[in-house]
Amino acid sequence: MFRYSKWLVYIFLLSLVFLAGTEVYADDWSVFQHDALHSGNSSVNFTDKDLSLFWDFLPTTRTWSYKLGSSVWSSAVSIVNFKDKTILYAGYYNNNFYAIDAQNGSLIWRFIGGNRFNYAPVFAEVNNRPMVFTGCADRSIYCLDALTGEKLWSYETLPWGYMVAEAITSAPLVVDLGNKPFLICAMWNASHKPFNNFQKGELYCLDAATGKKLYSVVLSATPLNSPAAAKINGEQLIFISACDGNLFALNARDGKIIWRITLDAGVFSSPAVLTDGQNSRIFIGSRFGSLYCLDALTGKIIWAQKVGHAVDATPAIAQANGRFCVYIGSYDRNIYCFDAVTGKQIWNYRTGDYVVSSCVLAGILGKPVVFAHSLDNKIYCLDAVTGDLVWNFDLGKLIWTYNTRGDTIWSSPSVGQAQEKPILVFPCYDGKLYAFSVAAKRGN
Repeated sequence: MFRYSKWLVYIFLLSLVFLAGTEVYADDWSVFQHDALHSGNSSVNFTDKDLSLFWDFLPTTRTWSYKLGSSVWSSAVSIVNFKDKTILYAGYYNNNFYAIDAQNGSLIWRFIGGNRFNYAPVFAEVNNRPMVFTGCADRSIYCLDALTGEKLWSYETLPWGYMVAEAITSAPLVVDLGNKPFLICAMWNASHKPFNNFQKGELYCLDAATGKKLYSVVLSATPLNSPAAAKINGEQLIFISACDGNLFALNARDGKIIWRITLDAGVFSSPAVLTDGQNSRIFIGSRFGSLYCLDALTGKIIWAQKVGHAVDATPAIAQANGRFCVYIGSYDRNIYCFDAVTGKQIWNYRTGDYVVSSCVLAGILGKPVVFAHSLDNKIYCLDAVTGDLVWNFDLGKLIWTYNTRGDTIWSSPSVGQAQEKPILVFPCYDGKLYAFSVAAKRGN
């Protein structure tokens, strides 16, 4: 079990990113944690271990003056190569959604929503048209032309009202259902209207081309985290967790719940999937500090490991030194590596503060490395096999004088290829979007 070459694994993971009806490039980071499995694993290879600042992007146009100096609370950015351009897509707390040139950090276009954009978007080419999809706290899901920013459609999950709260959305993803691409996205809505108040975390399935709803299913009174998808035994499944501690597997065709399991505490982590076509595993963290490995078909717990504090990060999965490993960060200030099959801890690296960021994986000189951010204001690069420090960089400080651990949406890195140049991109809570590369000069 789990005895495949690294390149076969990469090919398999990439084949599931958009599944059908879309065009994906080998080094794109098109969706939260790279692909629909949430592997966090990229084939990008840096040619030197000393990365330098390539460019940074600071928004200069804001919707509201009182939001000057906003932190970047987007979960991550998407990095897409399309024709002769590499474009980054990022949402900000200032109600703006940006398309940024990955080669120099210049603004291509921006779209203004009715509230903040917190979560990573997803890019897909649908009916030969490049589109980017994102959820917004104004309770809407938007589909934009990826090259121009033109709004193609929007779907309002709850009409506005004086008693309606801001929504909490998830990162969306695109899956194929009967050779037709559909958008999967979760939205938490709440109404405080007398005699008709509610809180509901609801999963939506929309036609990616038109925004028409196929179905929706209420799963919790609490917010839902970002869904993952995988085709198992020929059936497309959706895996999604709720902040109340429940993890669900659903049939993507109709939203029918296949299994549900309640974990040991609240869950802010999104599930990650490892599958070899015969054996499928789900990995997820909890606020009790547990990392779980579950059978994807049944929801049965295979193993669980405890660390020193909460795990809000989404696990990343990669093959290192001939075995599959799972990488997580924790509020106990450590970055961990566990054996994916046995659950045995392989190594840990202690940072200077909480690690809320999800880990992501790439290569440096052909060797696997892990990138993660800590609230000590640093981004770290560690050897994925040994846990040794390869590189770190001091980023800007939190704008406020306090942090709220992971109760606020902090960001995670993304890795991509800007034409011929590999890049590491991180939206920092100092309000800037940073891009790093090898022997690069700072852009204009």
